Amino acid sequence: MWEYFEPEEQRWYRWKLDGATAWLRKNGEEWRLAVSPVSFKQIKPGASGPEPAKAPEHLPISFAVGPGRKVALRPRLGDMPYLVSARNDVRILPGAEAWFTIALPPLVRFEIEGGQILFESSPFTTGLTWFGDKTAGSLCLSLPLELDPECHNENEGRSGDDSLAGSSRYLSCRSLVQCRMVVRNLSKEAIDLKRMAIYTDLINLYLKDDMVVSDTVVVVGTADGSLQTSIDDKAYRGLPKVRSAPHPGLSEVLVRRGVSFLKAIAGL
Repeated sequence: MWEYFEPEEQRWYRWKLDGATAWLRKNGEEWRLAVSPVSFKQIKPGASGPEPAKAPEHLPISFAVGPGRKVALRPRLGDMPYLVSARNDVRILPGAEAWFTIALPPLVRFEIEGGQILFESSPFTTGLTWFGDKTAGSLCLSLPLELDPECHNENEGRSGDDSLAGSSRYLSCRSLVQCRMVVRNLSKEAIDLKRMAIYTDLINLYLKDDMVVSDTVVVVGTADGSLQTSIDDKAYRGLPKVRSAPHPGLSEVLVRRGVSFLKAIAGL
């Protein structure tokens, strides 16, 4: 679904994106492109493409001009932080850690070989919310997700719990980015979490069995009472990469910003 392919001339192609749809048509060096978005709350698992289709109706068509034989639909994370909430308040005691699996709505772009961008759009619409205080806060994409923590020695039998059906629906969508976050408490005080923000500056995206997965976001509560944010890329090394993060020189900015941001929600 995310790989390069060579379209036939003057034929429309369609990608189904879990409720949203993207279209493309090539005619020589002319490209016609369109996206029909859907609310993130109305996502329905079911993604496929590209497949031949009729021309989209009642949608604005975008045009691009450029030489190229092969094209791909590619995901990327938005520039705004993603804000998610736990189903209930989560307290992480000293020496413990918890994991969260989060489905993030990406932007999609059509690229010709060489990475040149023909068109970019958001197939999923979400609300915006201000998070944090007036000096250290950020405008975020607010996701209607209620996350449940995973922890060591947990009984996996709870997967049939009806209360988890909403979150699991998003985790089965192949057009969303599956992201793991781990919160480790190495401090002497408990950490209380309710809402969490994910900054995307340094996150790589990979293809794993036609799913889009990301690096792991690691949040560590340290002995001096601060919180540190980092990115762990070991889990998916060697997999095809569909988005490369900027150079590591930006990591210090992410850590400082993440510390300020997370202190506001953890009460440290």
